[in-house]
Amino acid sequence: MKIIAQTERGKFYVKEKTSGEERFTLFADWQFFCGEIQPEEQLNLDDLKKGFLWSQQQGFIEEDSSIISVMIARGRKHGLSPEESVLKSDYLPTSSSFRQVIREDRKDTLKFNQCDNAFQPLNCSGRTIYPIVDNLEHLKKLFDTGASLIQFRVKDKSQNDVYALVKKAVELSREYSFSKLIINDYWEAAIESEAFGVHLGQEDIKYADLSSLRSSGLRLGISTHSFWEVSCALQLSPSYIACGPIFQTRVKKMPWSPQGIRNLSYWVRMLPKPIVAIGGINLKNLESVKLTGVEIISLINGISRAASPEQAFLTYKERWEE
Repeated sequence: MKIIAQTERGKFYVKEKTSGEERFTLFADWQFFCGEIQPEEQLNLDDLKKGFLWSQQQGFIEEDSSIISVMIARGRKHGLSPEESVLKSDYLPTSSSFRQVIREDRKDTLKFNQCDNAFQPLNCSGRTIYPIVDNLEHLKKLFDTGASLIQFRVKDKSQNDVYALVKKAVELSREYSFSKLIINDYWEAAIESEAFGVHLGQEDIKYADLSSLRSSGLRLGISTHSFWEVSCALQLSPSYIACGPIFQTRVKKMPWSPQGIRNLSYWVRMLPKPIVAIGGINLKNLESVKLTGVEIISLINGISRAASPEQAFLTYKERWEE
C-alpha cells in the first residue's frame, strides 16, 4: 500500500499490484466514501499527492479531493495546470462503492450488481419540466395538462400501500401515450408494475438489484451532490444524473451546501449524461438556471403545493421553454 493522503477521517492510497495484475487501482477509505477509483491508466504518485493537497486548499473535503486529485494527475501528464485539469470532462474517473448491502441470497455481490452496460436513455427532447408528486390526484392533473416526465414519490406509507399506489400510478400513466413515469426509491415495485423508470439516491443504490433493473429495461436516475457521488454514478451509466440542491430547499434537511449556478454550469459542461437540476428552483431564479444550459429541471413545492398544480406547471413550462 502506498499512501497518497491520510487524515483523521481516513486515507487515500494505491493498492500494490499482485503478480500478473496490470490494473492501476486507487482506494478511498473516507467517512462518506469507501470505494475503488478507476483511472484506467498509471498515474504519478507525487502528482496525485499534489492534486489532493491543491483540492484541500480549495476547500474540498477528502472524498471530493480524492476524485479531483485523479483529474489533476491526468492533466499533469499533458502539462495542464490544476485549474485546466478540472475542466476536462474526460478526466473524471469512475468509482464504485464497497459498501454494498449483502443479503443472504446474494452469493456473488459483484455479479449481482454487474454494470457493464448502460441503462436505457431517457429520450427527452429539449427543455423539460420534471415535477415530483406524491398522490394520484396531482399525477392525473399533470398528465392531463401535458406533463411528459413525472416522478411519483410516496413516503411514510406501508410497503403494501406503496406497491398498490405505484401500480395505480403506472396504470394511469399508460392512458397517456407521451408519459414517462419515474418511481422514486421503490425499484422492486417499479419492475413489477413495468414503470418507465426508477430514481434512486446514493444510499438506495446499495439495496437495489442493478442487474435486474437493467435487464427490465427501466430507466435509472441517480441523485448526486458531490464529485465522489458523481463518480460513483458514472460507474453505473444511468439514464440521467440529478444534481442538487441547486438552491437552499426546505423539502428536507441535508448536509450538503447548495450547488449554486456556478456548480450547475460546471456539471452541465462536464457530464456525458442528461442532467436534472433539482432543489429550490422557482420563478425568481428560473432564468439563471436556464442560462447554465441544463434542459431538465425538477420541481416539488413549486407545483405540488400550488393552489392549482396544473396551472403552476403550465406557468413554469411557458417560462422554461420561452
